[in-house]
Amino acid sequence: MTIPQLRGLLFLTFATLVQLPSIAAEFRTWTTSDGRFETQAELVEANDSAVTLKKADRNVITLSISKLSKPDRDYVQAWLLQRKQSEALRPGIVPDVLGEQVDLLSMIDPANDTQAGKWERDANALVSSRSSRARILIPHSVSGSYQLRLVAQRQMDTGSLNIGLAVGSGHQVLAIFDYGRPKRSGLAWIDEKNEPANSTFYRKPVFTTGRDSEIVCTVHHSHLRVTCDGKTIFEWTGDPSRLTLHPNFKIPSDRLFIETVLGSYRISQLQYLPIRESELRRYKPRGKPSPADSVALIEHPLGHGSGFLAAPNLLVTNHHVIENAPADDLKIFFPEESDFVNVHGVLFEDVDRDLAILSLETQRAPLAVAYDGYVPQGESVQLRGNPAIGGGVTLRNAVVKGTLRSMVRVDGFDFLQVDASIDSGSSGGPILNELDQVVGVIAMKATDEGEKLIHQGLARLDDSFKNKSRQQTQDGIAFGIPAQDLAKALDNVRGMTAKEAGRRAQLHESRVVFKRLAALAGIRLLEANVNVPEAMRQQAARVTATRAADDLIELIPAEPARLLRSALQSESTQEIIALLQQDMDKHLNRIRSSPHLSQSSIRDFNALSQRIEAIERFSQRPGDHYLRFSTTMIRFQRDVTRLMTEIKEEL
Repeated sequence: MTIPQLRGLLFLTFATLVQLPSIAAEFRTWTTSDGRFETQAELVEANDSAVTLKKADRNVITLSISKLSKPDRDYVQAWLLQRKQSEALRPGIVPDVLGEQVDLLSMIDPANDTQAGKWERDANALVSSRSSRARILIPHSVSGSYQLRLVAQRQMDTGSLNIGLAVGSGHQVLAIFDYGRPKRSGLAWIDEKNEPANSTFYRKPVFTTGRDSEIVCTVHHSHLRVTCDGKTIFEWTGDPSRLTLHPNFKIPSDRLFIETVLGSYRISQLQYLPIRESELRRYKPRGKPSPADSVALIEHPLGHGSGFLAAPNLLVTNHHVIENAPADDLKIFFPEESDFVNVHGVLFEDVDRDLAILSLETQRAPLAVAYDGYVPQGESVQLRGNPAIGGGVTLRNAVVKGTLRSMVRVDGFDFLQVDASIDSGSSGGPILNELDQVVGVIAMKATDEGEKLIHQGLARLDDSFKNKSRQQTQDGIAFGIPAQDLAKALDNVRGMTAKEAGRRAQLHESRVVFKRLAALAGIRLLEANVNVPEAMRQQAARVTATRAADDLIELIPAEPARLLRSALQSESTQEIIALLQQDMDKHLNRIRSSPHLSQSSIRDFNALSQRIEAIERFSQRPGDHYLRFSTTMIRFQRDVTRLMTEIKEEL
């Protein structure tokens, strides 16, 4: 039996874990110490002096802790303590700490601040007139990192909304929404290229006429992300000197502005929030985003695969690549580097979609994601990965060119079908369009299943259509997870609190430990069965001939037991057992100190580990009395089954 066969046997036999459920935001009533102010809101961020709260209407407020009631202060202190415990796990997600909110809308005077066209007040809102270009300057200087939030409504079916942003020291860029026909969005200019020619190109409508939408622009020195109603529209990372405005704009470099083109928009909220603390402040991306620089080889003792940076310090891969490895075992090798990068934690796992996102720390720039999910049939693409070609040889960052053929459905999920031939090890690599946007994630499990289904389908076609279809598939096919599913996963991760990130990182570690304990339990129970002496087998034959076998253990026949015993004692099996036991004490100690698991689950992990040790001791000396052996084994099996069921329910 080969090592890969044993790996498959051990891990496929025991316990497939459920997908991690999401946690809803916790809204609660907040009250000031004098009782004069009360609001329903979610705690977004806190430090020793202030809290940031987000209300149901999406308004964000910042309050001094000293002004809160004592129950609220106690709640904040408990929240901070839990976050500190979570961050000890180094999950790599620490949300930005926002400063005091500035209401920009109240500052604007249309009579003085309009630069082109016409803007006017309508109650508490600003409305632009329909003209070729209506631009208004915001009378507030900005610097450093910040968030700009606005709620806007398109008044008619045509026309774009543009936001002028200040980035870095003296650089500016235009965020464009719904320009032209068909509507398009993105940043202009990047390297003097407008949105259809750069990697922020977004090809779907952003606004719905007559409905409010919240736009949030989060700006750092080397990173910019724009969302609409919580969904990322486009994102950019790089040197801010690559960003410029068209020369026709005459705007001070520290000012923001809003303009509409060939349409009318109503702005009902406009807020500026300085970012006081951020992990991205020390993030200085190296060079331009490049597939040759941002695709990585992922290795661990039980296998390898591919991954790529899809956002600062977030690596995307297939779930099956990392599902059986704790974060400490994962080694990330980027091109032209001999040293590996450590993984801080696994923050997202979707077993059904075969998608995972890891947290790490690197100065490499991420690839751009096609957040619109636009994939035209017949478009040329490139697939990048680290395929194994046999003999222990792995190609690094190999490139395969292909053509997008269609969207197919496999086991209830949509996948991109690409005419291209890929090999094991490419799992988790990117599929890129001509703008180097990620339009999909290579999915080897779906590729294997899809090829089987397609060839089964071909067998049922008439001869003429069969020949045409076979011609398309003879050079190989590959399946990919669509970019819109990747976009949802990335937004899920970026919306986490540090506490939630720590919880997810710990749950991945706990799942891996659970699977390893389950596999060890199965091995030890099997060892006990095959190690019984011949005299016990003879006893068993006499006993089972005269009484019901409901409360008896069935012994494996002598010859199969001999073969299994030899396989269990082989060098390859002992290597697997050593891998399963590797660092087990360290992992169990982390579970014991975890703030994210219940005390009952921690007790069950401890008890399961102790039962496995007891079974191992028993397997070495099973005795020679069949009824006593049977009673002990049934007790072990029931204990292990009960403990595994209880642990799995929490995980």
